[in-house]
Amino acid sequence: MSRELIPVDPIKAENPTENEIGENDLAQMAAQIGDGRLIKMEVDYSSQVDEALPKASAIARSGDVAGAIELLTPLEKQSRLGSDMKSNTRVLQHMVRLAFESEKWDLLNDLITTMSKKRSIIKFSIKNMIKYCCENLDNITDVEVKNKLIDTLRTVTAGKIYVEVERARLTKRVVQKLESENKLDEAWDLIIDLQVETYGSMEIQEKVQFLLHQMRLSVARKDYVRASIISKKISTKFFDSDAAEIQELKLEFYGYMIEVGLHDADYLEVCRHFRAVFETPMIKDDQEKAFEVLKCIVLYILLAQHGNEQWDLIHRINATRELEMIPQYKNLLELFINEEVILWKETIVAKYQFLREIVPSSHAARVFEKNEQGEQRWSRFKERVGEHNVRMVSKYYIQITFERMAEILEFPVDEMESFLCNLIVTGVIPDAKIHRPSRIINLRARHANIETLDQWGSNVRKLTDILNKVSHLILKEEMVHRHLEKH
Repeated sequence: MSRELIPVDPIKAENPTENEIGENDLAQMAAQIGDGRLIKMEVDYSSQVDEALPKASAIARSGDVAGAIELLTPLEKQSRLGSDMKSNTRVLQHMVRLAFESEKWDLLNDLITTMSKKRSIIKFSIKNMIKYCCENLDNITDVEVKNKLIDTLRTVTAGKIYVEVERARLTKRVVQKLESENKLDEAWDLIIDLQVETYGSMEIQEKVQFLLHQMRLSVARKDYVRASIISKKISTKFFDSDAAEIQELKLEFYGYMIEVGLHDADYLEVCRHFRAVFETPMIKDDQEKAFEVLKCIVLYILLAQHGNEQWDLIHRINATRELEMIPQYKNLLELFINEEVILWKETIVAKYQFLREIVPSSHAARVFEKNEQGEQRWSRFKERVGEHNVRMVSKYYIQITFERMAEILEFPVDEMESFLCNLIVTGVIPDAKIHRPSRIINLRARHANIETLDQWGSNVRKLTDILNKVSHLILKEEMVHRHLEKH
């Protein structure tokens, strides 16, 4: 026997109003105590709290702040043990507010320490108490009192996940104080312990600011390895924003990355970092800054070792429209694109000596400045010109003498030989061989006779295949036209 279905009209659910279940309503239902358990509220002390707070304020105004806090202490205990989160939060905040307003700093420090060690503490209440203290730190004018309060707050927040953000902000204050006293090592030890990338309750922008602070101190301490590790914790997608604050953070980040790249002499990465800076709207809108960054891009890509990535990036940079506005740097870049030998003395030294001129306001002028690092980069640039010339020679020569190669490279013979050996080892011209007794350089690999015959036979086969295909197409066309003439 089958059951007959009874139609039922659907019940339309009401849309929940905005903030229907808020933080305060949640506080009325349950409280999360110190060990992580969620306890249902047993008693509502809201009415008692409403009566006690004005009385405590009146006692505090008469000058007896300790008496006012003592009046609220039993109610704090009752609301805490009764799991009344909302009432407990109100009581704790009022207690610390009374101490703040009356400037009883020793009493405030003792109160914070005592309340944080109570049995069955409510995390929500303690967090709001500490948050209130942190927000009012700037209202304290006495530096010594402020530092003592910060130490107290850092002590009670140690090891507590629910106040990790407040602890990080307090630690940043201490770090800034140590920086002003030039105690970089102590400041770095404090801030490096903050694993802010794991803080779920912290905004992404604030995380990035903390990580940039860590990078800045690492670079200041010449710890470039640590700075590079920290940089990997920051996603560059965060900087894809037109907001001015985000752009400033982006420029700061890539500034540190450029310093790391220059220390490691990784000029290809330095060029990429400058390109990221160039793409920043704040830089593009300022023509003078944009040209300075573009000059650095050109110089550092030419300092980078030749390879597929470097060669591709050179062409991308050459296609940049703004490069037309600085023709000297565009011509310099095209020297390395053209498959021609670059004469060091007649071309680089004679026409591009401005690269070594001292211009204090120019970042590009500091690339080849006259100090130890600038001299090293200038020598590196000369090597890059030599590498380009060797590649060009290998395209047109099978064999060349030592003297002729040294003349083209504008190196002494001994330097030319060691330079060429380095290029062979690094793979710039892997097929080259140096025959020292005869003082001849073989720039292309010598093939065995059988390999030459195989290559010749393959070429002949390709040629005959092409001829057969062309002959077939000709015959096909002739047959088509013959057919059309008959009809």
